[in-house]
Amino acid sequence: MSDRTHMSHFSHLLKYVSRYLAAFILVLASFATSRAETLNFRNYSVKEGLANSTVYSIFQDSKGFMWFATESGVNRFDGQKFELFTMDNGLSDNEVLQIKEDSSGRIWFLTLNGKLSYYFNNHFYNPDNNPVLKKSICPSSFFSFYEDSKHNLWFTTNQNRVLRIDAQDNVKFYTSTGNSLAGCYLSQTDEGRIVAMRKEYALILQGERFSLLPTEHLPLSSKSITQVPTDKSLLFLSGKGLVQYRHSQFRILSSLKGINNNVAWSLLSDSQNQLWVGTMGKGILLYRSLSFAPENHLRDLSITHVFQDTQGNIWIATIGNGVYMLPFYSRYVAHFTTQDGMSSNAVTSIVKERDQLILGLRSGNLDIVSQGKVIHKTLNNTNQYNPVKRLYYDKNRNSVWYTSDNSLIEMHPQYGNINLLKGKDKAYALKSISISKKGELAVALASGVFVADKSSSLTFNTLNNEKTQVYFPDRAFTVYYDSAGRLWFSNIQGLQYYAQGKVTKLYQSIPALKQRITDIAELPDGRLVCTTYGFGVYVLKNNQLTNTITTANGLASNICKRIFVENNKAWIVTGKGISVINFNRQPNEVDSYSTENGLISNEINDVFANQDTVYIATNNGISVFRPALRLPGKPPVVYLKNVLVDKRPVKADAYLHLSYTQNNITVNYIALDYSHPSHILYGYKLNHDSRWFETQGNTLEFGSLEPGKYLLEIRAKGLDTKWGAPVKIQFTVYPPFWKTWWFILLSGLVFATLLFFLIRYYFRTKQTEEKEKLITKTRIISLEQQALQAMMNPHFIFNVMNSIQYFINTKENTMANQVLTGFARLIRKNLDICNKSYISVEEEVSYLALYLSLEKMRFGEKMNYSIDVDKEIDHQQMYIPSMLLQPYVENAIWHGIMPKDSPGTIKISIRKRNDELNIEIADDGVGIENSKKLKTGDHISRGMRLTEQRVLLLNKFKREQIKIDVSQVPSGGTKVQICIPLKPFTN
Repeated sequence: MSDRTHMSHFSHLLKYVSRYLAAFILVLASFATSRAETLNFRNYSVKEGLANSTVYSIFQDSKGFMWFATESGVNRFDGQKFELFTMDNGLSDNEVLQIKEDSSGRIWFLTLNGKLSYYFNNHFYNPDNNPVLKKSICPSSFFSFYEDSKHNLWFTTNQNRVLRIDAQDNVKFYTSTGNSLAGCYLSQTDEGRIVAMRKEYALILQGERFSLLPTEHLPLSSKSITQVPTDKSLLFLSGKGLVQYRHSQFRILSSLKGINNNVAWSLLSDSQNQLWVGTMGKGILLYRSLSFAPENHLRDLSITHVFQDTQGNIWIATIGNGVYMLPFYSRYVAHFTTQDGMSSNAVTSIVKERDQLILGLRSGNLDIVSQGKVIHKTLNNTNQYNPVKRLYYDKNRNSVWYTSDNSLIEMHPQYGNINLLKGKDKAYALKSISISKKGELAVALASGVFVADKSSSLTFNTLNNEKTQVYFPDRAFTVYYDSAGRLWFSNIQGLQYYAQGKVTKLYQSIPALKQRITDIAELPDGRLVCTTYGFGVYVLKNNQLTNTITTANGLASNICKRIFVENNKAWIVTGKGISVINFNRQPNEVDSYSTENGLISNEINDVFANQDTVYIATNNGISVFRPALRLPGKPPVVYLKNVLVDKRPVKADAYLHLSYTQNNITVNYIALDYSHPSHILYGYKLNHDSRWFETQGNTLEFGSLEPGKYLLEIRAKGLDTKWGAPVKIQFTVYPPFWKTWWFILLSGLVFATLLFFLIRYYFRTKQTEEKEKLITKTRIISLEQQALQAMMNPHFIFNVMNSIQYFINTKENTMANQVLTGFARLIRKNLDICNKSYISVEEEVSYLALYLSLEKMRFGEKMNYSIDVDKEIDHQQMYIPSMLLQPYVENAIWHGIMPKDSPGTIKISIRKRNDELNIEIADDGVGIENSKKLKTGDHISRGMRLTEQRVLLLNKFKREQIKIDVSQVPSGGTKVQICIPLKPFTN
């Protein structure tokens, strides 16, 4: 027996169900024939991932994983996937005979080659990497394992050797001189004594030697012995029956009927005190009671080991057929098929009449189970397909009603069978019948609803309807008489009822009742429960729809076919199993049952409940169970398989400190539920305050997690369990240093300091620039004053005044007036220009024309000039710096034309090219280079130098630069080119 089969969960389950188990066995006994009921085993083979179809031993470790020892390695099973371990993974041999776990958590593998190995903390240890195991090598295969109260590990072999490894890893081999220890079963008794048993004798360890233990009770084999962990007693099969060894005494518990001395190979006493005996070639013998004959299951199979896990499931290892598993709930559900004496598995209807159970079959015939016998009753003598639609038991008439597509028969114990359908047309397509308290019969057919007059012996002709007979046309689905005598019926129009000669059509005021209603029943308080085809269950009270129960409330399916009411519970046949609605509780409690709860099939045809026992008719046979035996299961525990950070495994049992680059986390986990492995639901959340998310997957991936503290919680729930306690993983993803608070604070301080100095530098620079601008403007003003002085130099004024005096003396008053007027105007313009930094082209041209005209009056034909302005130039809106051109014009007159012996010409042209104003001052005088050689004074350079300095100062504040080029023309004369950007000088 497993060390973990008697868990606290099952001990309290045993107390709970003990009150019901005896009664349930009596119910099952009513089906007893020469064969036992069918048990629904699951089979795991090589196809599902088992290493080999020959399995020697089964074990469940302390975490709940199942282990299977095969001749091709060992498998670890989590309910969904088989994981294979071989010598490539670290086993000392691929053929493993037995698997056990010690109190330290080491999982030991007893091998055929005599080399031990164990699995601990995800690592295999063998003689090649462990000195203790190297000392433990034995020339024979290992047979059994036991850990005593002092944590000594005992290993028996198939030779006269017993290995002991004590708690300090000291290795010692024991032998026996008189009686061999080969192939013995070794254990520690309730009194702390080490006992070794074989089929020939029993030995007890005294000191350091094994001595003979006198007894007449010996096991049939060393395999047919087990130990009960609760009281340390030994149970074994002997030639006289089942023997218990306790308190140093042997006692026969039962003679055990049906045991063959040569076939017993494995023994298990389960948590419900049922005895399982594995045999070689004869399958499993199951003793539900030691006083009864055993049930024989898995016939003709060779059983090597029988094991019960902590959930209560029974596991059976075989030679050549893999592993069989019987879910724990199957012990509370009995199945009956043709193997148990039924004539057909396809049961379409079921009803209980007193002490007999009547089964309606798809063949149209009946099976009647009474007093341990199955009686076959033939009602369909033809080969036509005419299955039993429904069976009704009429207490008032003490008869059973039989309905099929074309038959309505009352089976009366006194009058025999009475066929109530008359007429030539046999295709009635009968759907449903109902009988009122007054004995009225209502029938739902494809052609409508017929009500037979009670005075007509309940016989009616659908082809020749009597005038007094009540008839409602349209295709009907179901009929039902309630306790008040109202006839409820559903047809293609919807739900309605007939009472006191009047039809009330409820579907007209309640649109939901237009849906197809398949069956109707009444609760004790008068409420009606209606099943629908696709819309769940309707509940009506006082002609009002008060409740709708669907899958959202726990219903197995919204496609509901039939209903059976017992007290305040309504059993609903659905398309995915069966559901029961408990109307005693508010809100209404809904439980569902399917193959996952032990039913033989989810394709259910009918249900009948009687005194807490439910009979379910399916196409695969019938299932019988008691809902009271169903308890909420223990929530599955979540185990972490591994945690990967950036695809690298890490240990998750400690707090994880991760850098910002380690923010991709994968968690693989599993919850163990071998009864309902496909119905495990997982919940997880990443922070304590966040909501739970649900998934059915076994992997969680979190990519690019933001820096912060995380608490990952993962929990699980099974089909019939609450949520279990979550497993937790705590970790912190640290931000990069540039996102840490200290770096941000430091950066803020540095930034603030830098900003302070930048602002300070900016304002200082602005102050310097403003100061420079002020100085420059002052300098410009000074240069402008100097330029004005240069323009109005004493020499020019003296010459003009001499000219005026000359004209006065020569009595040329007109010329004197002209010169005087021009000079006055020039003086006035000079005074206007000196107040402006920029003047328009018009003002400049006017000033130059006035200046040149005065010089022309003085020099006569010696000097000629012309001023040409581009027509595209807006004279009034286009501006240039003031006092810019006059110094070059004056220089052309005095140093270009005057030194020349012949007359000279000055040409001034102003043109617009793209965004520039091009001004050219050309003369045909001696040339600037020749003029410099004459060295006539510094006046040549002073006016031009002042202008160049002004231009340099102006260019400091402008992106677009003023360009001046003075050059001598090769043919003679000087050319001055001035390029002025139109922006920003234009405005």
